[in-house]
Amino acid sequence: MNENREAHAARAPQKPRTGWWVGLLLIVAAAAAVWFGVYPHYRYRLIAAVMLGVGVLVVVKRDWWWWLTLTVLFGMVLFLWCFGASGYKYTSLLPLCAATLVVIFRFGGRAFKITAAAVAAVGLMALLIVEIPIYRASKSAKDADAGYVIVLGAAVYGTEPSVSLRNRLICALDYLERNPNAKAVVSGGQGDGEDMTEAACMQNWLLEKGIAEERILLEEHSTSTLENLAFSKAVIEADGGSADKVAIVSSSYHLYRAKAMAASLGMNAEGLASSDGYPIYMCGMYIREALGVVKMWTFGAQEKNACLASAYAARLR
Repeated sequence: MNENREAHAARAPQKPRTGWWVGLLLIVAAAAAVWFGVYPHYRYRLIAAVMLGVGVLVVVKRDWWWWLTLTVLFGMVLFLWCFGASGYKYTSLLPLCAATLVVIFRFGGRAFKITAAAVAAVGLMALLIVEIPIYRASKSAKDADAGYVIVLGAAVYGTEPSVSLRNRLICALDYLERNPNAKAVVSGGQGDGEDMTEAACMQNWLLEKGIAEERILLEEHSTSTLENLAFSKAVIEADGGSADKVAIVSSSYHLYRAKAMAASLGMNAEGLASSDGYPIYMCGMYIREALGVVKMWTFGAQEKNACLASAYAARLR
């Protein structure tokens, strides 16, 4: 009788080895991201606490780890998509990729698992390689002394600057106050949902902070970073100045690409990094910027558009 039971047990399929501890780490990481990555609101702290509670359940019920982990990861994706800013939506790619890998390693065959692991490793390595120059360029230049500072536009909600734009304006204001002879070129056209151009919004903000109107030059027609810089160069030259050496105010993640495009237009640009936003948002913006840098490396800084500056200068005459 015992021999039959042992033989039956030997023939019975073995339960798959569980990776509950991997799921626990993913859940804890998601909870920490919510707790520290968005502004400290009690609702978000409650969401993080619920995630940690699910993590405790994973330890107790290890056989449930994979679907509990998927619940948290997909919940994280939905949570991030509830925010309007694109930075949160790009950050949602991380829990989405993690959830995909959990499914593959729970149900996939050996060859499929190896392929998925290799693709994930190569993708992560490529992302890190692209992020290196972005991070290195994300710091403000020390003792910048340019006569003109170009403030790149960002979203305007109605007539009010977004958080990103306000942070850029604060950085520009600090530079203008430390360099009383410098002028600002506020650059940005009018996009969807904006009741005025980004340049006009920035001008109003700086005027309210006490910057003299003659120190603020408007560029209200650009729709991209390259146009921001090309048109701003034309505005500076129309003002009788030189665009050979300028300072560019933008978000930290954006400075590498902005300086590269400025160089393609013949400008020697110093970067001034505005204050970063909340970590989850910034994580997504660095991911988004990596895609923009890859596009720039692949197709160039669109040298054919270098003539934009001269074309816009003709319009100013």
